[in-house]
Amino acid sequence: MTKKTGKLSFRSFALFLAQLTILSIVLQGIALPAQAAPDAFALGVKQFGAKTYPLAIASFKKAIVANPKNDSARYYYALSLHYSKNIPAAIKAYAELIRMMPDSNGASYARIALAKLDAALLSSLPPSRVAQQQYSQSSSTASAAAAGGASQAQFRQSSPVASNPNDKLPDDCRIYYTLENNSFVLDAYVNGRPMKMIFDTGAEDCAFGKDNLAAAGVAGPTGKSTGTAHGVGDGGAQATWDMRVDLKVGTIERKSFEIGVQDTMNGYPLLGQTFFQDFTYTIDNGAHSIHFVKKRKASGSAYADPARDPNNVPFTRHGNEIVVNVSVNGRPTKMYFDTGATSCSLSKEQVKQLGLTIPEDAEIIEVVGIAGSTRAKVFNVRSMKMGAIEKFDFPVHVCDSEMAGIGLLGQTFYNDHQYTIDYERGLIHFLRR
Repeated sequence: MTKKTGKLSFRSFALFLAQLTILSIVLQGIALPAQAAPDAFALGVKQFGAKTYPLAIASFKKAIVANPKNDSARYYYALSLHYSKNIPAAIKAYAELIRMMPDSNGASYARIALAKLDAALLSSLPPSRVAQQQYSQSSSTASAAAAGGASQAQFRQSSPVASNPNDKLPDDCRIYYTLENNSFVLDAYVNGRPMKMIFDTGAEDCAFGKDNLAAAGVAGPTGKSTGTAHGVGDGGAQATWDMRVDLKVGTIERKSFEIGVQDTMNGYPLLGQTFFQDFTYTIDNGAHSIHFVKKRKASGSAYADPARDPNNVPFTRHGNEIVVNVSVNGRPTKMYFDTGATSCSLSKEQVKQLGLTIPEDAEIIEVVGIAGSTRAKVFNVRSMKMGAIEKFDFPVHVCDSEMAGIGLLGQTFYNDHQYTIDYERGLIHFLRR
């Protein structure tokens, strides 16, 4: 959990260049070509893990000379340049990898990195012919701002916000999304200007960067900041401002709607709970749609008694956020149900409570959040279960930057299900696709 300071505070994890973003490659999941220089590559990985990036760069160069088609070495070479803050060289190396091997795993991760560094250049490079879902799930993380690609934001008050009488709230509407790095990207309009946003149940409110607003031609807030944002990353507290805008998604429109703004966002802004708090909604991963139905005062439940139906998962609220009961390796814990997180994360506190041991050779990734970037370690747990959904040998990540409280249950856990979130009854109803 993040601390709240002043009127605003953010909590963001993981990941995701659109919010939460991940720069990673799965070391154990990618076999080195036989012709590569395994000693140079292995040494480079060790040096990268020790943060001795100049040495890692030299080692990965040797591995590339030995085998120019080693996409793993090329990706790590670019990432080492990136971490050493040689951004022009990193951009060039990422782009070269994408041009040479557009369908490789390394190129998939290079695209994620380049989307943040030079989106215009990325748009000119050859696309992958591999389905995005395939390579996004092959990553043992996911991300953003959130992570492992995942993102969670929390700011302003934790209680529901009263609707404006001029808001347009239809009885129901269906909104279609695209998947970008396992995140739900919607078309939105801010003061009539088009903008992409991430649909994020883990965000209590709607979070923007001044850069997002400027890119859409919307004037951002000025004057003294009204609060600070705290989240995953090594950048420390970020100044934040309150701002009111007209925000429209589909046929849902909020007038003079309060949002939170900080200087920059790592990717798309977040569409959080305050925007869709008046609706129950069903997320259909097959149709890539979200069906919103306006809440009504009604008795009884459309679903079976949750005590009898394991497909009904009860949840509690922490502010506007959804908290569910999960078991990890058979031991109970709680996690935030976060559609804005592309993978699952645990806090260091949870790792201790659950008796987990992070392997010394755990994969190291970068997670970009509200407060900048930080490193995280990825490892597999024997099992993770929520309701009737259970995953085995399942990847989770733990951030180096301290994350108090509980972790995020992200898309990799339930992206093979359709689900309805019923806030009135405190239930998530799952249906396997």
